[in-house]
Amino acid sequence: MGGNGSHEFPPAAVETVVAAKQSVPVTIAALGTLEADQSIVVSPEIDGIVTSIDFTDGQRLKQGDTIITLDSDSLKARLMQTQARVTLTRANYDRASRLRKQGSGTERAFDEALNDMRSAEADLASAQADLNKATIKAAFSGTVGLRQVSLGQYLKAGAPIATLADVDHLRIDFRVSEVFLTRIEKDQEVGVSLDALPGQTFKGTITAIDPVVDVSGRALSVRAVLANEGGRLRPGLFGRVNIVTLTRNSVVLPEAAIVPQQTGGKAVYVVVEDAAAADAAKDAPRGHHSELRLVEIGERLPGQVEILSGVEPGDVVVTAGQLKLRDGAPVAPVSDVAKEAAPTSTPKG
Repeated sequence: MGGNGSHEFPPAAVETVVAAKQSVPVTIAALGTLEADQSIVVSPEIDGIVTSIDFTDGQRLKQGDTIITLDSDSLKARLMQTQARVTLTRANYDRASRLRKQGSGTERAFDEALNDMRSAEADLASAQADLNKATIKAAFSGTVGLRQVSLGQYLKAGAPIATLADVDHLRIDFRVSEVFLTRIEKDQEVGVSLDALPGQTFKGTITAIDPVVDVSGRALSVRAVLANEGGRLRPGLFGRVNIVTLTRNSVVLPEAAIVPQQTGGKAVYVVVEDAAAADAAKDAPRGHHSELRLVEIGERLPGQVEILSGVEPGDVVVTAGQLKLRDGAPVAPVSDVAKEAAPTSTPKG
């Protein structure tokens, strides 16, 4: 491949770069959508008329804060009625118990009194539970959405009141190929970038990995959770997930240096010094020729590509002018051409 100094055409001017190693993060990329870690549609469990609305749209609520209250007069009356019945049945039970101990009461009378008391206590617990349902409270701390009820409105059980979502922590579910099974693990850190917030990366942690691989797509479902510091993130945003699994120290070249081959492989042109120049005079300029080398591509970085094999650190690689080259063709790096073209200055005086 070396030149012999007798070329039919002048050397082609090319731009070059010296190959060097740098740290290359090996990443897994995936896509997903942000979702609230907890999100529910608040609804009443019983029918009733809205007597108070205790939140404003978009308000931050703590767990247990009241959201709305339904009319509870009939429920309170029922509770008082069952309380009176419990008082009576307890008195009857105490009386039957004393008579039983004295031997003047029958076993059946005692069992009936005990059954009546327990039935009354169960009715009391049911009445108290229904009364509690008239006050709808926040099941967890979060932000309430837009209200869908009005004061005085009659609500049926299950009617939507508002959405309550915990947006302090957001989750993102994504899928990765089964080939990455051994490179994904719980508590691993992920980076999430969002089209809505360009230039920013949000850190998250893998919290769960589906134990079953989807046989239809041969993919693994993974869930990560992000802390929504500053409240800038919103459920529903499209996210790009990147997981750094390891870091390699590899040769990195500009993407422009890569020359696609007809076989589907990738190659680069390396500038090599002519061997014949060794027989020339010591101070004579040496020529160069191109050498086509097949390379193995690794990770891709912005404007750059990792080279796994084919190029060593210190090699001079052509980055522009490859269309004029072939394997073994004479070349002249742009810097050498510039030196030859530069005028010689004559010292003054």
